[in-house]
Amino acid sequence: MNQQIYFKDRGSGFPIVLLHGFCENHQIWDGFADELSLNFRVITPDLPGFGKSKLPPNAFTIDDIADQMLVWLQESGIQNSILIGHSLGGYITLAMARKKVDAFSGIGLFHSTAFADSDEKKANRDKTIDFVQKNGVAPFTTTFVQGLFHDDQAEYLPKVNQMAAATPLETVISYTKAMRDRESSADFLRSLPIYLLVIAGIHDSIIPVAVSMESAKLARKVVYWPLKYSAHMGMLEDKQDALHAIRKFVSNCLIVEA
Repeated sequence: MNQQIYFKDRGSGFPIVLLHGFCENHQIWDGFADELSLNFRVITPDLPGFGKSKLPPNAFTIDDIADQMLVWLQESGIQNSILIGHSLGGYITLAMARKKVDAFSGIGLFHSTAFADSDEKKANRDKTIDFVQKNGVAPFTTTFVQGLFHDDQAEYLPKVNQMAAATPLETVISYTKAMRDRESSADFLRSLPIYLLVIAGIHDSIIPVAVSMESAKLARKVVYWPLKYSAHMGMLEDKQDALHAIRKFVSNCLIVEA
């Protein structure tokens, strides 16, 4: 069953689909997508349960969300795109490509990883679920959002805080479980036939740069791009360098296709 997916579509040319991260929505790409759309068609959806897209009625996995997003791509007539996912969006990107790799000319992990959660990370996910069930979303997201940035005085913090705090409780719980239980995509990357982009934040404490490097080493055709001034939010903290990385990556993918 496919729930309706809300998305913003801007620009023209080769399609790039940007998937947002946990406790975000399509608006996290505003500004970034505006600049990218000067060169390409840029599509920014709300993942199910975030923003204006409905949460599935039953328990789901990352693979279930990937299935739903693949149906959305097909129904929207978006073919042969480049798919780039931020954090949680990267997990969904990998699952989508694993299921239908020929739908994409390239994929990107934007502060994300191919590896499954460690036991420690799984335990932390369980603590998150317990905390939000007892205290609600806003007390969790206040601390969570702070940890996404290298500069805790950044001017974009209020906007991201507001966006995160508006995430429904059920969405936070359901996706935390789905992220905890997701499988590794490491073997898939070893056989990936298309180009992979890995954007890493030098100051990222959520997906450390060493983990991003390990993901990049798995693929045969890869562009690894560290952002010097960024933690986990390169589209805001190091916007121009991240834009440059994606433009260059798309050019590489299109040259290979030609």
